[in-house]
Amino acid sequence: MPAPQPPAHLPAPDNSKLRRTWDRVVWGGLLAWTFLSLCYPLYDTDFWWHLKTGEWIVEKRSIPQVDLYTFTEQETPWIDLHWGFQLLITGLYHLGGVNLVILVKALIITAAVAVGWLAGGRALPVWLKVALWIPAVICISGRGYERPEMLSQLFLAGWLWMVRHVEERPRLIWFLPVLQVLWVNCHALFVLGLVVGACFVVDCLLRDFAQGRWGLERGTRQPSAQVIVRVGVLVAVACLVNPYFEEGALFPLTLYRKFTVEQDFYSAHIGEFFRPVDHVIRRGPSALASIYLLSEIAVWCIAVASFVWLLWRRGRWSPLRVLLFAGFSHLAWEATRNTNIFSIVSSYVACENFADALPEQKSAPAAQPGLRGSWVISGVLVSLIVAVVSGVWAEIGEPNKAFGLGEARNWFIHEAARFAGKQGFPRRAFLAHNGQAAVYAYHNAPERLVFMDARLEVCSRATFEEFNRILAAMARGDPRWQELFLQNKGELPVVILDSRISRPQINGMFFTPDWRLVFADRTAAVFLPNELADKLSLSQADPTPLKYPDGPPREP
Repeated sequence: MPAPQPPAHLPAPDNSKLRRTWDRVVWGGLLAWTFLSLCYPLYDTDFWWHLKTGEWIVEKRSIPQVDLYTFTEQETPWIDLHWGFQLLITGLYHLGGVNLVILVKALIITAAVAVGWLAGGRALPVWLKVALWIPAVICISGRGYERPEMLSQLFLAGWLWMVRHVEERPRLIWFLPVLQVLWVNCHALFVLGLVVGACFVVDCLLRDFAQGRWGLERGTRQPSAQVIVRVGVLVAVACLVNPYFEEGALFPLTLYRKFTVEQDFYSAHIGEFFRPVDHVIRRGPSALASIYLLSEIAVWCIAVASFVWLLWRRGRWSPLRVLLFAGFSHLAWEATRNTNIFSIVSSYVACENFADALPEQKSAPAAQPGLRGSWVISGVLVSLIVAVVSGVWAEIGEPNKAFGLGEARNWFIHEAARFAGKQGFPRRAFLAHNGQAAVYAYHNAPERLVFMDARLEVCSRATFEEFNRILAAMARGDPRWQELFLQNKGELPVVILDSRISRPQINGMFFTPDWRLVFADRTAAVFLPNELADKLSLSQADPTPLKYPDGPPREP
């Protein structure tokens, strides 16, 4: 006997309030997980030269114009577009130390995810949209460092939000020049705003020309062509509003050359310049065990699938999204350092495509399936949060991203840098790896200088190649590397070698005539010429601590 049916005149239960509550819970869970996944100890060495420069700017009330930290590139012009970021972290560091810097970093990148999430896919169910963003957040957390790019992620998300909403609210377009002025004085990736703007203009032109043909939406003619041209001019002028004027505006071309034309050289020596395919080539199938690489692949595949789905279901496509996805995919596959910005753009594109693929006239979705989706995604997010806080996530991803604050344990060479900065020590230092040169500079510059540090906007390729030749000679115990420093009555430098990456050089220095180990801890070894060590009454140091380095297993 069939079950009795409710009278036809009775209304269906209204679950809209419950649905909205669950939507807030799911979205809040995504942001909470994002924030917590970005709370791991500081281990990026670049932080220290950024902090030192911020302190220098405050003290001198001036923006650097020439190099401050190396003796090989001394007086070389330095285009420091990071100065706004450097002032930010200097203020944070002096207010609350490294912990406050980490927390604000996590907050800023989480805000970037929130703005990117709000930018596209408004018609999608919240639980589905959150699910689409999960792989992107994994990629973003993998590059969640205390660097200027944390601000670039927020500014980029702001550009995406603007171009998505500007047709409905045309006045928003006038905020773009202001956004660009802020960006150009924080990071060289300000050029990405121009990329997004150019894609938007091409999209407007194509849609206006197509007039609804070829699967393109009709243009809204808002904002007007005249307004777009005026704002475009203002955005271009905004790029010149920096301490270096046209040199600062054109500087991104210099960096772009390093990971394209000179990719083979830099990718061989700098991890963040690796192409994703390089990881697979070097490590073989085991590279695919990386949760960050797998997530990057997933983000790319989801975006591609969204284009196919939209074309199949609606016969439509968007020039703006195609151009954005193609351009940022190029950046991501050229260098792993671009995975975070690629993930923000690709997730925005995927959400927009899937939202447009929904039927135009759709009835309200049934309450139960929608709630089920929210319940499932809520469970996934709770599991991810527990994994992060418990440390399981670090075991899956990278041990050096374990949940917590402070500095990575026994990673920065603070004690060795202070020791080597004592009175009587040489005023020039050779450090390897070059990232730790920033720690030495923080404690000793500009009175004491290094051979090379990790600032590719200053150090030339010729200096980098000479640096590599010296490292090779040190590893062989070949003393001829000293000739470079003794030219023109120069003095030998203090040599500081980190205990993890520079172990071949440490072993070689033990067999280099007339050199002595005068300091050793778990982070670094300090070597001086015997003659100077005798003058300073420094005896041979115990090398035992060098055998037990700990902390992050690899450089960022």
